[in-house]
This record gives sequence, structure tokens and C-alpha cells, in this order.
Amino acid sequence: MDVGEPEPRLCRIRGKLFKGQSHQNKIAVGDEVEIDLKAAEDAGWILRMLPRRTKLSRRPGMGEPEHVLVSNADTLLIVASLRNPPFRGGLVDRFLVAGSCGGLEPVLILSKADLVTSAEITPIKNLYSSLNCTVLVTSVPESRGLEPLRVFMQNRTSVLSGHSGVGKSSLIAALFPDWKIRIGQVSEKSGKGRHTTIMAEMFRLPQGGFIVDTPGIRALEPLVSPEELDSHFVEFTPFLGQCKFKGCTHRHEPQCLIKEAVTSEKITEQRYKSYCSLFDSL
Repeated sequence: MDVGEPEPRLCRIRGKLFKGQSHQNKIAVGDEVEIDLKAAEDAGWILRMLPRRTKLSRRPGMGEPEHVLVSNADTLLIVASLRNPPFRGGLVDRFLVAGSCGGLEPVLILSKADLVTSAEITPIKNLYSSLNCTVLVTSVPESRGLEPLRVFMQNRTSVLSGHSGVGKSSLIAALFPDWKIRIGQVSEKSGKGRHTTIMAEMFRLPQGGFIVDTPGIRALEPLVSPEELDSHFVEFTPFLGQCKFKGCTHRHEPQCLIKEAVTSEKITEQRYKSYCSLFDSL
């Protein structure tokens, strides 16, 4: 007998579950938990959290060890508009590091392709494709790239992330028009997007799988130490451990193979600047 989808149930957290832990956001969207639905008529109780397989985290406020945005997802869909607002490679690189730290497969979605030329798209697409990152080029008005994205999301749990105003909600609305997700406009005064998603929300996909829509992020601090940062830049990997000085930060030390690779254009100046900027912020 087909019993259909189970009804959602409100569940509270047992007070002793996080005893001695002062940080917030202890349970994230995507967490798998054990629950007791017989304890009360109006709500159940969360008894235990199961180990997280993957996670998308960022550095929280002072004194808090971690802010987990989403857990147990398979894919990180990084939406970056090509114009209005302009493409921000530095933020894309931060998302790539955060995804690498959390075990998520990265996919870069270059949105609003109808606003630029193919000559503007090609170098961005080629760069990130060379970093073992799947790149999809999309345009909602032209219905471009929507079907490949729909197929890619099937039977996966995907996290939709990116800068405010890059078109995340527009993509969801175009892919699944029956969901009635609010769509915001880019501010004409600031050129920045307005937040239309205020919290992470998980939706079941009609063709199987889930998508988690996250709030627009204007700045992202991945939860990684400065010493480990270089291992999350994939094009650095062939040169790691070969610099003259152990623990080389690849910024000011002499005889650094990473800097030599930048000079010889084996590593792009753009990505190296992203590494330095992120290193300094950490």
C-alpha cells in the first residue's frame, strides 16, 4: 500500500543533548537525527544527532567554533552572475574552499548569460573547468542551461549558494514554477542584490533528491586554518611540499614554487590573489 509522504512534525531538542556546548546553530538543515514521536501529542523530541557526512560551514562570531549552514549534502551549486551584479571570482573561490573543506562536489553556475558576450564567458568557464569544477552557463530569460541543471540535480541533495542578487531564486522559480519562491531585484543604487531567502530551506525535488536554498552571502569565511588553506586550491597541489622553507605561506618567502608557478602562468594571477586575500583574512 502506498502511504505517501510522511507528515512534517515539529520536534524539540532535549536539553541535555548539547549540554556544555555554548555555540548556536547546533542542528543544521540536512542533519539526520533520532526522534521520539510518542513523548508528547503536539511535538516530538530530538534524541540524538547522527554523524555528518558532509557540511557547508563558515567561521562564526568570536568564541563560537563553527556555523554549519547545511549538512549531509552531495553537491555545492555556486551561483555567480556574469553581470548585475558583476562576477566576483574571489567569492567563488571562497565557496570552493568551503566546499572542499566540507566534502562537497562543486558546481559553478554562471547565471545571467544573456547580459554578456561569449567572449566574456569563455575565460571564466575555462578557468574553473580546469580546476575540476563542473561549470554550467545559464540564462533564465533564454531558458539556457536549465535542463542540464535539472538533470544534474536529480537524485542528489544540492546546496544552492552565492552572492545576494545573483539569481538563485530566479533559477529555482524557472526550474520549478509551482513553488512560488520570492524573487528579489538588484538594487539600482548599490548594484548589490537584496536578500530574498532569509534562512536555509530544504525542498524535495519532483524528479527525486533535494535542494537547499541558502540566504545570499556577501562575505564568506571558510572554516579552515591558514596552514591548510593551500591544500584546498587544487592547482597548487603539484607544487606543495617543494618550496625551500617548510611551512611556506607562498606570500613573501624566497624560492617558493607556488610564486614561481604564478610567474610562469601555471597558476593564474586571479586565483593567487584570491589565495592571498583569504589567507590574510584568516
